[in-house]
Amino acid sequence: MTRSRSFHRFHRWTAKLRRRALRSALPEHREGERQANLPAAAVRCRDWQRDQLHDLIEPDELSAAC
Repeated sequence: MTRSRSFHRFHRWTAKLRRRALRSALPEHREGERQANLPAAAVRCRDWQRDQLHDLIEPDELSAAC
């Protein structure tokens, strides 16, 4: 095996191990838990709208609401 071929195979192998480790670290869906029905774009949009409304509310009104 040439040096460059073994070098590339080694890096592909370490990348595969890294991906496996990352996948195993992700939380899996457990039975009985609710899954998010909204796509990520909708969540970002909703959070952005919430931030915009937060900026429109006066600071004294905000402290009274909390």
